[in-house]
Amino acid sequence: MIKKYSLIMFLLVVITFLHYSHETSLHELHGVYKLFFFLPIILGGFRGGKVGGLLVSMAVGIAFYPHAFITDCSSCGSTLDKIIELALYLGVGLLTGTLSDHLLHARNDLQHTLEEKSAMEAELMRSTRLAAVGQLSAGLAHEIRNPLASIQGSAEVLADDFDSAHPKGRMLKILLDEAKRLNNVLTRFLEFARSEPGDRASFDLLGEVRDVVEMIGHHPEFNSVSCEVRADRDSYPAMGNRGQIRQVLLNLALNSAAASGPQGVIIFQLEDVGTSCCCHVSDTGSGFTEEALEQFGTPFYSTKAQGTGLGLATSLKIIQDQGGSLVPGKAAGGGALVTIKLPAAS
Repeated sequence: MIKKYSLIMFLLVVITFLHYSHETSLHELHGVYKLFFFLPIILGGFRGGKVGGLLVSMAVGIAFYPHAFITDCSSCGSTLDKIIELALYLGVGLLTGTLSDHLLHARNDLQHTLEEKSAMEAELMRSTRLAAVGQLSAGLAHEIRNPLASIQGSAEVLADDFDSAHPKGRMLKILLDEAKRLNNVLTRFLEFARSEPGDRASFDLLGEVRDVVEMIGHHPEFNSVSCEVRADRDSYPAMGNRGQIRQVLLNLALNSAAASGPQGVIIFQLEDVGTSCCCHVSDTGSGFTEEALEQFGTPFYSTKAQGTGLGLATSLKIIQDQGGSLVPGKAAGGGALVTIKLPAAS
């Protein structure tokens, strides 16, 4: 701060000293010195904006006042001239500071616009690359499924010749399990690559949540997880594809159940936000890490040992296609929180 205004303070001190000097050669130039005061005022406006310009002009006015109104100044003109001089100091400081603020705002707006333009260009290039890679990967996945089905069928035939205790029987079981897992990954990837918005219609979001809670209650692995539904009314009409939204809710519920553990709790809280219906899905697990929040919805990124990340990627794409949003966060108790926002049905 001092360094920023050091030159201004130096000029103000020097010009004030010249004003109050009684040297004959210097005293005769008082009419010029008072014009020199505009230099620190202009510098103050450019360096400190409107506030800086006003502060420096007020300092100049304080320095000039005794010389103009108290001491005998024959070169300062009449009282009206002195008042006009002080008003000019304030006016120039205010004008220079205002112009400086406008220039600074314009520069910041331009920089922000350029940053947005660069970000949009980068996102467009990324989307183009992802689209090309997605088309290629979808074709590749489709081609892999055909020989994979043959491998799985052959393994099933061979497994009939060996019981589970036989070494070859155990190896064939591993082969079958891995083939099924790979087929499941390919199926989910194709769903992600080829998902379409589908027909949108009005449906009850609360009803879908209750159906998903019932499905979790009958799930053999997660039936011990407690599910709570919190809503202020009996229905929440939303616009979207009912089947796809249920798929998203079920995927989020299964993720929350896996993260919470056998005695965990999943909370579905519904509310209206403006013209949207929201469903907050939270759990009592360990929550998202910072990396997981940044990578949310990225295909093939998962914190699970056997996870593929395609479930969240597909869910994100479905919700976005429905005109809504899927936003991750942290629950109040430290667990994970995912908010589904869909357009409300009018």
